[in-house]
Amino acid sequence: MKKHRKVKKLLCTVGIALVLLLAAGWGFLFLNGLSGVHLGGEGKEGQIKVACVGDSVTYGHGVSFWPLRNYPQVLGNLLGDGYYVRNFGVSGTTAMETGDRPYVNHKVYKESLDYEADIVVLMMGSNDSKPENWQDAEEFKAQYIKLVDSYLAGAEPPQVYLCTLAKAHDNSFDIQDEWVAEISRIITEVAREKDLPLIDIRTLTKAHPEWFTKDGVHPNADGAASMAELVASTIR
Repeated sequence: MKKHRKVKKLLCTVGIALVLLLAAGWGFLFLNGLSGVHLGGEGKEGQIKVACVGDSVTYGHGVSFWPLRNYPQVLGNLLGDGYYVRNFGVSGTTAMETGDRPYVNHKVYKESLDYEADIVVLMMGSNDSKPENWQDAEEFKAQYIKLVDSYLAGAEPPQVYLCTLAKAHDNSFDIQDEWVAEISRIITEVAREKDLPLIDIRTLTKAHPEWFTKDGVHPNADGAASMAELVASTIR
C-alpha cells in the first residue's frame, strides 16, 4: 500500500512538473511573438478602426514582450483613444496566391475583411522574395493589386495605406533582399497608380541593422516602435 502511494505521489509530481514546463514553454512563445495567437476585439463606439495586415514583420515575430511591443500595439498607443488597432499579421504568409503560404488562404485574412476597418495598413511581400515563391515583377504586381483591391471593395472602402518592406539585413528564412527591394519598388508604383498613401518602411529601416533581431529579417522592439511611429505620423 505504501509503495502504491509513493508511485502515485511520484506520478502526480511528474505530472505537475510537465504542466509547469509546458506552461513556461507556451509563455515563452507568447511573450516573444512566436505563438501565432491573435488578440481580438472590436473597439468602442466612435473609435476609428485600424487593421494592420501583413506577415511576421507585422505580427511581431521575435519581439520581446510581444503583447505590449508589437508594432500594431505600439501604433494603437501612439494614435490614442480615438483609434482601435488590431494586428492581422500572419507569419510566413505571402501576398501572392501562388506563394507557398498565401495570406488569402488564412482565416485571419477573412477576419481582417470582416473587421470592417476604417483604415488598413498593408505591409506584405517579404516572403514572396523567397526563391520558391518569386516569379517575376509583373506577376507579383498583378497578384498584389488583387489583394489591395479586396480591401477596397464595397460601398464604403477603408483608407488603405501601402507600405514598402523592411530591409532584409540577412537572408535568413531565404528572404532575398534584392527581390525585397524590387517588391518595394512595385508597391511604390501601385500606390502611385491607385493614388494610395505610401509609407516607406524600407527607407526607414535601411541604415538600422540594430533595429532587427539576430536573424536580420525581423524587427526587434526598437524596430517595431520606429515603424509604429512612422505609420502613426502618416495616419495623423
